[in-house]
Amino acid sequence: MEKKFCCEGCAWVYRILHENRLDGYYQLDKTPGIRIEDEAFESNYAYLDQSEFSKLFIEFSDGGISRTTLFIPAIHCSSCIWLLENLRTLNKGVLQSSVNFVRKEVSITFRESNTSFRQLVELLCSIHYIPELTPKRETNEKQQRPNRKLLSKIGVAGFAFGNIMLLSFPDYLAKNELLDGQMTAVLSWIALVLAIPVLLYSASDYLLSAYKSLRKRVLTIDLPLSIGILALFLQSAFTIASRQGIGYMDSFAGLVFFLLIGKWYQSKSYQALAFDRDYKSYFPLVVTRCTLSGEEYIPISELSEGDRIRVRNNEFIPADAVLLEGVAHIDYSFVTGESIPVQKQSGDFVYAGGRQKGSSIVLEIQKKVQQSYLTQLWSTSAEPKPLQKLVNRMGRYFTFGILAVAFSAAGYWAIVDLSKAVPVFSSILIVACPCALALSVPFAFGNTLRLFGRNGFYLKNTDVIETLSKVDTVVFDKTGTLTYSQKMNLEWIGEPLSGEEKAVIYSLSRNSTHPLSVLVSSFLESPQTFPVEAYQETASKGLQGNINGIAIKLGAFHFVQNPAEKQSFPGSSVSVSFNHVFRGRFSIQNSYREGLSNVVRELFPRKLHLLSGDNDREYSHLVRIFPDPDHLHFNQLPLDKQNYVHNLKIKGHIVAMIGDGLNDAGALQEADVAISLADDIYHFSPACDAILEARQFGQLHKFLEFSKTSVRIVYLSFFISIVYNLIGLFFAVQGLLSPLFAAVLMPVSSVSVVAFATIAVRWGYAKLMGKRN
Repeated sequence: MEKKFCCEGCAWVYRILHENRLDGYYQLDKTPGIRIEDEAFESNYAYLDQSEFSKLFIEFSDGGISRTTLFIPAIHCSSCIWLLENLRTLNKGVLQSSVNFVRKEVSITFRESNTSFRQLVELLCSIHYIPELTPKRETNEKQQRPNRKLLSKIGVAGFAFGNIMLLSFPDYLAKNELLDGQMTAVLSWIALVLAIPVLLYSASDYLLSAYKSLRKRVLTIDLPLSIGILALFLQSAFTIASRQGIGYMDSFAGLVFFLLIGKWYQSKSYQALAFDRDYKSYFPLVVTRCTLSGEEYIPISELSEGDRIRVRNNEFIPADAVLLEGVAHIDYSFVTGESIPVQKQSGDFVYAGGRQKGSSIVLEIQKKVQQSYLTQLWSTSAEPKPLQKLVNRMGRYFTFGILAVAFSAAGYWAIVDLSKAVPVFSSILIVACPCALALSVPFAFGNTLRLFGRNGFYLKNTDVIETLSKVDTVVFDKTGTLTYSQKMNLEWIGEPLSGEEKAVIYSLSRNSTHPLSVLVSSFLESPQTFPVEAYQETASKGLQGNINGIAIKLGAFHFVQNPAEKQSFPGSSVSVSFNHVFRGRFSIQNSYREGLSNVVRELFPRKLHLLSGDNDREYSHLVRIFPDPDHLHFNQLPLDKQNYVHNLKIKGHIVAMIGDGLNDAGALQEADVAISLADDIYHFSPACDAILEARQFGQLHKFLEFSKTSVRIVYLSFFISIVYNLIGLFFAVQGLLSPLFAAVLMPVSSVSVVAFATIAVRWGYAKLMGKRN
């Protein structure tokens, strides 16, 4: 089968269709399921035979039956689900498997006598669904516990709200004409009993927050909310206790219920994503330690100074070390941003965070994981400055104003008509309760979070939207952010090569594991190969050999030509000579993301800066894209990037930093908004405020623009809420608005504001993005 597919699930579906002569389906699309990136897999899971490692992933085991849940990033379509839920057809030891598509997890029940956990993992790898074996489920569970508590509070408030509404229904219809006084009293006391758990449990967060803010002499939106909640409850309790009626317990329970619904709606958005990670998230679960008796697998936490470890192709280096055996080609793009791997010889120092490219190497650990250069990068970040929430700013003035009006009106009526003082005071606090003010933010911003997330832009919380709306400066990292991290552009510069000459170059380059040789051989992909005689590879220089009587050299210019000759070319290149005659060179350039020029153009008039750990070989290309050449900076160390962003903030700019690697961690956390660009949202790099899927990079300017629209919608919601309050206050201070009518008006205003915020956000987003959501 020569076709390429996006995943093994689609490949299996194709095989089934092909075997049954139904593959005419694929003629409907000229490029069905083509994989964008095809990364080779090479690993060793022998350590999973040891119970101390396998038990980390086994959720249940009894009577020879075990169950595990594994995170598999490759899950992305219905074919993936079909294949993974039919694992039992591939291995008889699998009893049952089910997929959680949203969380990209597969739960597998298997019989240990037929298959071990290691064999199960290797089965998944063999069908190209490689599980991520990092023990982080505990963190996710901790993140979900507060939500379960919030849901229970919503349940209590909703139960009380519904039942109190039923008990209050006769009173609303006929004002006690259908019920005698004794039955009314019974129903009132039942309503009071149902309302007590709502006050003590469901509304406890608001009351405690108000209490703590008063102790710290800080006014937040929870204070007027709590006053309104207490006023409504106490007024209703007084009415019931004095046998004057059934009170307003239904409005009280409804208020708390809808406030909690808004809070849940806000917190629900993409909670499965972990925005805060530490350096341990990037390392493997175990490392291979070399001992006198052979190799053994140990947890990375047990790695000590002086230990010797083996690092294979594509594996991370977990701690600072010295190279003992083998030739290392270290990809430091994760740490420095430099896209071309660095070659290391025996005795060279190797920093943590690099990734080995090529054959396996042996290293001697010089520092523990916690003391390595990688962890220092992680810790050199500015302390985050919490944003002053937009709603709290409004709530501070609102609280002072409402309390002043309530006490002034109560004082006035205490002189004029004492019987109206308490009802007027209660009516003011109830009708002016800032519930609409509080709900406008979670519903407006919550809808924004959801719409952004559906289109590949995931925000950590609603505070990020407010800050995004104020961004006037955008700082880009280059490698892996503006460029594809695993894709390079090669161009042959020189006289055209014949088919045989291409085959000769391909035959030589395919013998080397050096990243540049791999790029050349992949670029040529000649179907014809020739045997290589007198093959020799010289470190840091190049390759040479004899093919069909031709002495061919491939590498640096001074290696393929006379060493005395010095010739410099812009950027990275691989020169070629036949029989000591220079024929040309392969120019290697970064492959920039589609839509880059349009993004830069649309972000104007914001100030745009580029900080790259790479060299300036791409300057001539980037200067044609970015409007200000003075804002392009290369050879930047991680601390340089952090200081650069810090200086921009000192000048008064609101900075958004867009990066992808750990070398950006300090700069990202120093920025007002940290945006991590990721080809896979479940494998983004540092702690950040937002994740932008790489496929949505061209929409970045629209996301920033809509954040402004979202904030304007919140202000309009505030305006509507204030208008409601002013109208209610106009009648309440005159004693023309009873607490009952105030309690009815309050949820009506809340529903109106919520409806406006939700509809306005959806309409505004559809208009800006030019599509329906």
